[in-house]
Amino acid sequence: MKKITLSLLLLFIVQSYSQNQLLSRIDEIDDGGTFVNSTGFNYEYDANGNLTTETIYFWDTNAWVAFGKTFYTYNANNKATEEIFQSFNIVNSMFENSERIIYTYNANGDVENIEDFIWGTGVWEPEARTNLIYTSGLLTIGVTEDFVGGVWVNSFRSTVTYNPNNTIAQIVDEEWNTSSNVWELDEREIFTYDANDNISLVETETRNGSVWEDDYTISYVLDGNGNRISETETYNGGTSETTTYTYDTSALMSSFANPFADYNGLQYLLEDFPYVNKILTITSGSTIRSTFDYNNVLSINDVPNVKQFNVSVFPNPSQNYITVKSSETITNVEIYSALGKEVMSTTLKNINISELSSGIYLMNISLNSGNKVVRKLVKK
Repeated sequence: MKKITLSLLLLFIVQSYSQNQLLSRIDEIDDGGTFVNSTGFNYEYDANGNLTTETIYFWDTNAWVAFGKTFYTYNANNKATEEIFQSFNIVNSMFENSERIIYTYNANGDVENIEDFIWGTGVWEPEARTNLIYTSGLLTIGVTEDFVGGVWVNSFRSTVTYNPNNTIAQIVDEEWNTSSNVWELDEREIFTYDANDNISLVETETRNGSVWEDDYTISYVLDGNGNRISETETYNGGTSETTTYTYDTSALMSSFANPFADYNGLQYLLEDFPYVNKILTITSGSTIRSTFDYNNVLSINDVPNVKQFNVSVFPNPSQNYITVKSSETITNVEIYSALGKEVMSTTLKNINISELSSGIYLMNISLNSGNKVVRKLVKK
């Protein structure tokens, strides 16, 4: 009888836990004073609360349209060993392989190798790899190489130094000069902490010749529970943007399976985990608002018969410049990261994207007819 009772109790606990999940998120953007849907996310988890699938959608006129899907695989220690991103082909309504990341861990459970692949002609092709070095259990060096012409070539190196209490003091980034075959200083981040050793300020400086020059800072404000309630990015020149957060302080975030968990031990190297309590909304400036839903997934029907506009983006993928072409007059182009954050807004048709990080972006293209067209952009 005890055995049956215990089994039923364990089953009840598992079922109760499975009900406590962050299931979806909607990002809205400001469209002339009104927030409208932009990007949506659905989240799925395994029995241990690990995020297994993140599906991304974009809003097209009156329906959610699939954009991409990321699958996560874990080892026995609940550490991610593989990520696979598939982009959605709206022509054949199929998810297609796009990017893959493999994590390898050392005997202490720390990530020591990260391998990046892109989908080629039916096979995964190597793109980059990062080797991480630890000293006395602390990450001290990371070296990234790119796979170019069948050969691994140095690309990027980061060196981490620590304070006596093992908090990060600074990270110095270097780029490999392929002409002189030497590492050259590029950027550094300097960390400041509050009395509780929470990160309060990160100053980013760029190297100009023999001197460091201010680039931008990120400052954090926490409430009494340790929740991040604001984050302000201030750029050299005085412009700034503040992101604010709201919570349900009656519930702990750790009580819910959520997509913010540190799945490889590196997610919160450069920032503290921001959500002690249950996160409800995040608002970036006055332009982007994210709302989290713990009860419902996004309602997704079959892919709608979206009106096809004669809008093209080329070359795509691209590393430096793209051209947007349409039979109608283009009034504005907004580019968003896969997380829904606006990274660029322009009225130009020839757009310099060289400063964007490699990855997949959404382009929200406004036409003079009032229509808006969404296109996928792949930055190499």
